Amino acid sequence: MTAATQTKALWATLAMLAAVKAGFLAVLGPVYLPDSKNYVMFADAILDGDGWARSLDLHAELFPLTAFRVIGYPALIALFKMLFGGAWDWLLVALQMILSLGATALIWRLTLRLTGRIWPAAVAAAAQGLGLAFVLDQCVLTDSLHAALLTLLAAHMALGLLDGRQPGMVEALGLGLVLFAAFLLREAGAVMHLALWPLILAWTLKTGSGLRRAGIVLVVFLLPLALGIQAYKSWNQMRSGERFITTVAQTAMYHPVLDLARRGLPVFAEDPLLADAPGLLPLHPIPGVTFTAINRHLKAAHGMGALAVARHAETLFYDHWQRHPLDRAAIYLGRMDPRYAYLAFMPLSGPERLSLWAGGSTPFPGPGEIRRNLLEHGRVDQALLLAARALARLVSTVLTAAFLIGVPIVVLRSLRQDGWRPSALPARPLALGALWLFALAWPAVYALVYLEDRYLAAATPFVTVIGLALITPWVERAATWLRTRIAARAE
Repeated sequence: MTAATQTKALWATLAMLAAVKAGFLAVLGPVYLPDSKNYVMFADAILDGDGWARSLDLHAELFPLTAFRVIGYPALIALFKMLFGGAWDWLLVALQMILSLGATALIWRLTLRLTGRIWPAAVAAAAQGLGLAFVLDQCVLTDSLHAALLTLLAAHMALGLLDGRQPGMVEALGLGLVLFAAFLLREAGAVMHLALWPLILAWTLKTGSGLRRAGIVLVVFLLPLALGIQAYKSWNQMRSGERFITTVAQTAMYHPVLDLARRGLPVFAEDPLLADAPGLLPLHPIPGVTFTAINRHLKAAHGMGALAVARHAETLFYDHWQRHPLDRAAIYLGRMDPRYAYLAFMPLSGPERLSLWAGGSTPFPGPGEIRRNLLEHGRVDQALLLAARALARLVSTVLTAAFLIGVPIVVLRSLRQDGWRPSALPARPLALGALWLFALAWPAVYALVYLEDRYLAAATPFVTVIGLALITPWVERAATWLRTRIAARAE
């Protein structure tokens, strides 16, 4: 397998994925979801003048537009509106697709580096390109760009570790700037940067750097984010008098409160500020309605602004872990939906979901319809689609199980062979372990508050990559055995 063959295969895969993405974009156009509206309104405020940048009244609006969201994505939308006019959303989606394909290319390279085979690299690239990324790339949301940047960071670090190449200081600074860009898209980066620490430390230490240099590389990597966060807080302090990043907690951090209320716990009655709030129980089926009611009550009855409401939610979060630890733990574990095992390989479900999000239909039959459609209407195509989706889910489940179970086995086995000395771990198991921690950090942290599968878009590609890295030898041995049996029968 020559380098030229590998390059041709990579470009062919990227070209096919780009063609599918472009086809869906041409048919469906940019996809807008409820959160899209806030980003566009923020962008319009940026274009209307600079008053918003100099003054912010946290009591004026229930959800202050320029405080509720971090500025990165609205600023990008504003830029594209200035440059491209009415076509801004098409060009923005095109940019998201291009960066996502860049992440796909690094996923290909990482899988090829771990397996030495083109076919698993192609599978990993297709899984990433047609999975959650496929859905999110076409949406006017932060998720696509955020996931692409973090995928690029994690894959770049893992490749550096596997190649035995030391990170330079300028390189670490550049990676830190990418991390800061990701933070400007989603403020969760103020915490989730911790998921990258095992990767960059393993990369630095394994490639010959001592503890002192590894510490310096980590500091340089984190410097843009640390300075950027403080600058962002200072900007908010300048315009509002309060030091903070966003007020998104005034909705997001009330999810845990509602979770406890659904279990019948008296969380509203226990709270002096919410005990007299009307209309909170029974809970509305749409959480946003309850969030709005909570914010309105706290503002009207207690004179609380958006930031005070957000900070109250954070106080309740820690208080409820002390008051109701078993219930909170049960809720936390319950967020780990077994269906997340289907995310590692979803080449049919990704395009289907995008179609549904765009207001279209699904080619799959509804519950209980397949028998009637097959017998009365001859819909063999639907039966084949269901069979293909079931096979994809089986493959995805196998990959997820290999990821979850296989990495600890590989790392522990390597540690035992090397006398239980972590410093003696070879680069491959070290990279697998660091990527394992990176991928698991996303559900582990988000499940504390609220978890949707789209929040796992940065982590899922590495579940696929590691799963393929671990099962590829078994698949090839099985294929060799099968070919041998077929050849023997032919003789």
